[in-house]
Amino acid sequence: MTRGLAVVIGMSIAYIASFAGMIFAYIYYKKRIRSQKEDN
Repeated sequence: MTRGLAVVIGMSIAYIASFAGMIFAYIYYKKRIRSQKEDN
């Protein structure tokens, strides 16, 4: 039971980390597009 709980917690952390990474990449991408439009 403890091992199953550890697996669930580990997968949850990995899922949250990947989701946060996607959000961060999206925000960074939006900022880059906005700065490129201002340069033109």
